[in-house]
Amino acid sequence: MSDGLVAATDRFADWVATADRIRGTSKRLEKLAELEAYLADLDDASLAIAARFFSGIVFARHDQRTTNVGGSILSSALTELTGASDATLADAYARHGDSGEMVGDVLAGRPSGGQNLAWMADRFASLAHVRGTGGRRTIVRDTLGALGADEARYFAKLLGGELRIGLKEAQVEEAAARAFGRTLAAVRHANLLRGDIGEVVVLARRGALHEATLALFHPLGFMLAQPLSTAADIVGTMPSPFVVEDKYDGIRAQAHVDGEQVRLYSRTLDEITEGYPDVVAALRGLGQGLVLDGELLAVDPAAPRRPRPFATLQRRLGRKSPSAALQAEVPAAFVAYDILASSTTLVIESAWRDRRSVLEALSWRSDAAFLAPYSLVTTEMNVEAAFDAARIGGNEGIIAKDPGSPYTPGRRGKTWIKLKRPLATLDVVVTGVERGHGRRNGVLSDYTFAVRASESDSTLLNVGKAYNGLTDVEIAALTERFKAITTEQFGRFHAVRPEVVLEVTFDIVQKSARHKAGYALRFPRIVRVRDDKPPIEIDTLARVRELAGDS
Repeated sequence: MSDGLVAATDRFADWVATADRIRGTSKRLEKLAELEAYLADLDDASLAIAARFFSGIVFARHDQRTTNVGGSILSSALTELTGASDATLADAYARHGDSGEMVGDVLAGRPSGGQNLAWMADRFASLAHVRGTGGRRTIVRDTLGALGADEARYFAKLLGGELRIGLKEAQVEEAAARAFGRTLAAVRHANLLRGDIGEVVVLARRGALHEATLALFHPLGFMLAQPLSTAADIVGTMPSPFVVEDKYDGIRAQAHVDGEQVRLYSRTLDEITEGYPDVVAALRGLGQGLVLDGELLAVDPAAPRRPRPFATLQRRLGRKSPSAALQAEVPAAFVAYDILASSTTLVIESAWRDRRSVLEALSWRSDAAFLAPYSLVTTEMNVEAAFDAARIGGNEGIIAKDPGSPYTPGRRGKTWIKLKRPLATLDVVVTGVERGHGRRNGVLSDYTFAVRASESDSTLLNVGKAYNGLTDVEIAALTERFKAITTEQFGRFHAVRPEVVLEVTFDIVQKSARHKAGYALRFPRIVRVRDDKPPIEIDTLARVRELAGDS
C-alpha cells in the first residue's frame, strides 16, 4: 500500500483497460456492461475515484480546485522526461489530434507502473495544491515517468478533461444504477443534489441515495430551449395561453445565493464570480439557499435595466478583477427568469407558474439584479409583436414557455421554445482550413473565410471562422477539394486558393481587432456551399459594416 500497489481491481492499469474496452465498442449497451462490471468490484474509496475519472473529471463538480495544467506544461514535462523535440511532439499531435494520444505515442512501449487509483487521485490533488508553473511541470514529469504508456495516455486525457471514449457522466449514472440495483431517476436526482458523481455512486452501493441533500455552490445543469422558426410553429406547439419572455443578448448564468454568500457560474459550469462584483453585491441578502437561472447583461449606465449589445459585455468577459472604471463604463446586471432551489430545496419539479411565484416573493431591490418580465399570449400576432418588441429593445428574440412545465436541467424539450431569427447571411470565400479534433481529426473541417474589400478592390479580408452546418459527407468531399488547392501548410492549418464560396449565417456582427476586416461574426454557421457563385461575387466589407450598423 505504501508504494501505491494494490489488488488488481484497484490498479489504475485496470481502469485504463476498462476505458479502452469502452472506447473499442460503439454499442451503448456494451459500454454500459463493461462499466457496470468494473464498478461493482471496487471498494468505496476506489469506486468514488473511478466514477469521477470515467466522467472526465478529477474533482467533484462542487470542488473548485483545478490542476492548472495546459498543453505547454504537458509538452515541456514530456520533453524533460524523454528528450523528445518540439517537432517530434508536434508530429505526434498532428497524427492523433489529441494530447493524450500524443503522450501515449511518445511513451510507447513503457510497461505499467502498477499505481492504484488513490495514487492517481493524489497526483491530481498535488497539482491543484502546488504554486507555480515549474512545480506543476515537475509533478507532471514525475507522474508520467512513473506510469506505463497507456496509463500516461489517460493521465493526460484526464488533465485535459476529455476522455473521448464515447462516455459521459450520464452513462456513469446509468451504469451505477444497474450495478447496484437502483433506479436511474434516484441516481440522477442524488447527483443533481450533490454535484459529485463519486459520492453518489458510493451512496448507490450503500442503498443510501435518499440521504443526499442539496449542496449549494456547485453548478446545476441548465434547461435548454428548442428552436422553432415561426410564430405559427410556436402557437401550434404550446398550450394556450403560454408565457413569452425576451431572449437576452448576454451570457447565461446561474446564481447561488445563501444570505451574504453569492457565487456565479457560466453555462459551461465554470465559476465566474470574481468577474462581476457589481452583480454579486446586488444579489447579497436576496434569500437563503437560492439557485437562480438568468442572464448576465451589459446595461446602460443612464438606464440601468436597458440591455446593451453582447459586444459591449465582451469587455467584461474573462476578466477576474474588473477595474472600478470598467464597471462604471460597462455595468453588468443579472436578470433572473427561473429558480431551481429555494431554502436549499430543489423546486425544479414544480410548474413554471409556481416557480415564478417563488421568484416574485424575493426582495428584488437593485437595478443590477432584477426579475425578467413576461407576458401571456395566445396568437401568432401576439408572438410576432413580442418578437418585434424584443428586437427593438436590443434583445435576440423571445422564449416561449409552457406555464405548467417543470425545469429539466441539461435537457432540451418543447416546453421551452426559442424564436431567434438570424440577421442575415453573407457570401464569403474560404481562405484557410484546419484539421478538426476528435472524430474530425482526419478531415479539414474548420474554415476561415473572408469578404472582398470593396466592389472594385478584390483584396480579401478575413471576417470569421466556422465549423458547423455541413454534414460529414460534405466535409469529407470538401477535404479532398481543399487538399488539391492548398498553397501552404503550417502544421494542422492549410492556406488555400480562394475558390470555395460559402453562405454563412450568424447572430450579430461585432468589431474585432483579430480579423483583417475589423469585424467578426458571432456564432457563424454554414448554410450551404455556393458552387453557383464565383468568388468575384462574394459580399464586401461595406455589407459587413451595414450589418454592424456602421454604414
